[in-house]
Amino acid sequence: MAEMIETANIIRTATKDSLVIIDELGRGTSTFDGFGLAWAIAEHIAVNIQPCALFATHFHELTALADEVPSVDNLHVTALTGDNTFTLLYRIQPGSCDQSFGLHVAEMVHFPQEVLQTAQMKAKELEAIKPNYNGNSFDEPTSKRRRSDIGESDTMLRKYLERAKTIMDKKNDVNCEEMQELRKEIMKTTDPFIRNVLNM
Repeated sequence: MAEMIETANIIRTATKDSLVIIDELGRGTSTFDGFGLAWAIAEHIAVNIQPCALFATHFHELTALADEVPSVDNLHVTALTGDNTFTLLYRIQPGSCDQSFGLHVAEMVHFPQEVLQTAQMKAKELEAIKPNYNGNSFDEPTSKRRRSDIGESDTMLRKYLERAKTIMDKKNDVNCEEMQELRKEIMKTTDPFIRNVLNM
């Protein structure tokens, strides 16, 4: 509520002569709501108010706004990582950040191994339902990837798994003809979620 009140106040009172600084745009919200709000807020401020503005955000998808609004630029702060080292360089570079350092830092501060493994697994699962990120552009913006699309992908994947289980219950042979046919069918799918799962 505090974040929303502050942001609403900025939207209502800022002018083109304002300096607007929002740290962690979209924080305190769910992934989908947070991204939607962050995009809408940033776009409204950049297009309709046009102040000098700085936004920090953990939503990498928001960097695609620079492709749609000419006045928006992406910048990131660089860091070096190595064996048990993490060095902030305090140097601003053009473009969006190409990685997150959360897992690296968690390892440095000696999180239990099982916690790190679960975090890595869950991060990969989330990446699988997000669009592929290549440099500064997205194959498909998250704003266009509907929840129903993800649900359809999940249903399709479950059907493949159920068929595989049925075949294994009958044949108990992972290399039987039916399993080979199922593999070929799965490998031909163009569904982005399943393609990402296959590439994990």
